[in-house]
Amino acid sequence: MEDFQSSDPYKQTNLRYQLYREARAMAEYALANGKTIPESVIRTIDEFTIQDNIGLSNQINVRADLDIGGLLAAHNALTKIVEPAKPNTILLLDIEQGVTSFMKFLGPVSLIRQMMIAAIFSLVLFIGLSLTEEVSHDSGNIMSQDGIELLLNLMFYLAAAGLGASFAALYKANTFIANGTFDPTYHASYWIRFFLGLIAGLILAVMVSEAYFSKHLSEAAFLEKGIVRPLLAMLGGFSADLTHTVLSRLVETIRSLFTGSPKDKIADEKKALQVDFVSQQNQQQMNMASNLINLQQVINSGATPEEINQKIDQILKDALPNSGTQLKSRIEK
Repeated sequence: MEDFQSSDPYKQTNLRYQLYREARAMAEYALANGKTIPESVIRTIDEFTIQDNIGLSNQINVRADLDIGGLLAAHNALTKIVEPAKPNTILLLDIEQGVTSFMKFLGPVSLIRQMMIAAIFSLVLFIGLSLTEEVSHDSGNIMSQDGIELLLNLMFYLAAAGLGASFAALYKANTFIANGTFDPTYHASYWIRFFLGLIAGLILAVMVSEAYFSKHLSEAAFLEKGIVRPLLAMLGGFSADLTHTVLSRLVETIRSLFTGSPKDKIADEKKALQVDFVSQQNQQQMNMASNLINLQQVINSGATPEEINQKIDQILKDALPNSGTQLKSRIEK
């Protein structure tokens, strides 16, 4: 694989060079996976290549005298060929192949390698702390312990949360990489979710009552004694949304103590709507009775048929604003 480095710094950042790098990486990816590429696409990429052999290194520059439209067409054609993989993902994997690092065996991209290190560190910490006397099935209560014993237990829960958080991040990232849809722009979001998982796991482990779970899960033989807190820490790390749901439910519960329960609010709103509806019905009935009385007075006064029809039309408009005219025409027929 040739080195995609340009001697001109500007060529490394402009659109032409970016299109060329992605197109070349996609062409090699497609050929390696047995996909068919039109001959014109390969010829276009080759035409844009300027290869300078300097010693043992091959530096590739892009021709600036050719119309960029041909390169763009080749890029678009290759994008459809390699779907669902994305051009920036293929280019990232291509660049990572040239990276020389002793940690490269941990993953194909830097995020995977960094997350693997975090997972290994969490695993070593989890195993190491579980071997200490301070960490036992009846320890970890922040209200009954203090000092080094409590610190070691909290670190144990953080390690469990780290295992869950790194497992979730690695599983998700590996799925995207396998499909060729990994987006490096979301690199920071994986670490944000990792640290959210640490916080969420620690909150669940120290705040939720283990006695409550032991009482309701007493028939579940697969849960060993004292495993509830580490399990909650791991689940919180795996899904920070779980902790967010628990905290939101607690907030709603506390709020209901002062503002009433949600069911009471719904019942009050329903009752208010019913009162408004009855009030509107009574007002409409009173208006209709008043209009009928006026119509009777007009008829008794010896009004002409046209005046009577005008009065009826006005009553229909007041009662049915959208369909009064249509109803009047049907009555006349």
